[in-house]
Amino acid sequence: MPPSWLVRMRKQELLELASQADLHHLDGLLKDEIVDSLQDHLDAHESQFARQSAFAEYYRRNGSPIKRERASPSDVNTLIKPRRRQTRVMETADSEEPTPDKSALVARTPRTVSSQVSRRISAVDLPASPAQLAEVADQSFQAAKTKAGELWERTGVDDIIELVRENASSVTAVQLAVLLIEYAGLQWNTVPSVYAFDTPAVPSLYLKSQAFHVPDMRILLTSEFWAPATLWSLTSLFLPLLVSYFFNLTLRSNTRHKSSSRTYAVDPFTFNIIKAIAQYVVYQTSCVPVVVPAMTQPFLFWSGETVNGVRSKIPGQYYGLQIGAFVGILVSLYDAALKK
Repeated sequence: MPPSWLVRMRKQELLELASQADLHHLDGLLKDEIVDSLQDHLDAHESQFARQSAFAEYYRRNGSPIKRERASPSDVNTLIKPRRRQTRVMETADSEEPTPDKSALVARTPRTVSSQVSRRISAVDLPASPAQLAEVADQSFQAAKTKAGELWERTGVDDIIELVRENASSVTAVQLAVLLIEYAGLQWNTVPSVYAFDTPAVPSLYLKSQAFHVPDMRILLTSEFWAPATLWSLTSLFLPLLVSYFFNLTLRSNTRHKSSSRTYAVDPFTFNIIKAIAQYVVYQTSCVPVVVPAMTQPFLFWSGETVNGVRSKIPGQYYGLQIGAFVGILVSLYDAALKK
């Protein structure tokens, strides 16, 4: 029977052990055949591999096959002596039977019987071992993972994310985000909502009927919408754009390099400086304490009520406007420092 130390090993481990024993070209064999070939090789070269640490466990558990196969003369005599004590009739009967060759007795070692039994057992359909089940599960997981990766690539989500990230990583994108927050807050607090209908109730899901409101677009026909919208557009967008277009410091700093990547049609630094100054001039009355009523000073064509309405409807009010301008100044300075 093959040593349990070799039988318990996996096929890959047997191949690695065979490679260390200079025994190659065993990849196409079954595990039992590899065990037989490896055992034959180790038995034939005991003097070469017995002192190596990789095979010490084999020789310690299995003993020396050469010593085991050698039969001493005393053992042979011991086996033959009982036959001499038998009667002459038994000796005659025994003499008629073919006497097995000593070499054949030596050749039929427990290892040979074990290899035959192992082949018989391998032919029987036995249930899978835990190691085989784990290997099959790992292969299934890897296949599912590969398939999911292919489906994810077909959706193009990664390309869209990279495109959005590339376009958002700029001074222009940050400035547009600040302006969008200010405009959304202004319109949210300016345009009222009116009742439209009730949503149906779903008792099975414990959902009650809810009133649904929509923006009242009729306000677009009145000055209640256009007065604060135009005042905010002037102080936060058009006036800074006009001034920063003519006072563009990026044009002068790019005279040596002549690179379009260093030039902006509108200087972002000047844009935010003018925006902060305009907002301070128009909405500065919000700096007074809350306990003091906010003053409603008019500005050009806009009444004090409109000025106060814009100041109170922007997220963060006056301080929110100044924080947006300050963020734009910091981002423009950081962008200029990266391009140097």
